[in-house]
Amino acid sequence: MSKPQATVKYCNEIGDEVSTTWEQARADLIVEGLPVRVPPTFKGQRNYPGLFWASTNRRVMVYESLLELDRLWLADFDLNVGRIATQPFQIMGREGAAPRKHVPDILLVHRDKTVTLVDVKPSAHLERPEVEAQLAWTRSLCRTKGWNYEVFTGSDGAKLRNIKALAVGRRPERLPPGLVDAARATLDCSEVTLREVLTRRPEGCDVNSWRVAVLACLWAGYMTLDLEQPLGEETVLKSSAGARA
Repeated sequence: MSKPQATVKYCNEIGDEVSTTWEQARADLIVEGLPVRVPPTFKGQRNYPGLFWASTNRRVMVYESLLELDRLWLADFDLNVGRIATQPFQIMGREGAAPRKHVPDILLVHRDKTVTLVDVKPSAHLERPEVEAQLAWTRSLCRTKGWNYEVFTGSDGAKLRNIKALAVGRRPERLPPGLVDAARATLDCSEVTLREVLTRRPEGCDVNSWRVAVLACLWAGYMTLDLEQPLGEETVLKSSAGARA
């Protein structure tokens, strides 16, 4: 396969613009940087940009639409994702006689060092010839670097609702010292319901703090649950082989 004649521009972690070739671009450096563009806001726009705090990176990042926000929730909950960047870089090049320029939506660097580049598109847009050509070009570039490429069009609503419910446990450092460890100790079993864990609240601990501590353990992956079913006190929690570092 011939080397693609494309260039990459990104902003490093102190805000300096960096230009390099597609071949030499390094995901581990790009993912630590700043967005190469900030999604605009204007009267009458149909998408909803905003800011998302990612527990994976422990920093705020921009998103361009609510669909992109959904993908960020999934990435932030994914134990296999080590770093996340949004609007990570701009690719410029040519495909035959056609010039190409594109800013992908999300860059994921996984804990095993593999890389996934994500473009977020409503499924109705995929039939547009210009969108189809852009995605095909980006996919072919990723293939030359051994990167995974994903076009995200949406996810199961129940799964996203459950992840957002568990997200109250994303900031365990705000809880009283030792409370998360106490919650984790109650999960030292192969299978238990959420109700059973909640009833094991230590004496003197308020109900809300205990619930957050339990959900912090679930967010961290100490137990697993069926995310396709609505989260409730009868939800069954099962032992997990691994947890968030």
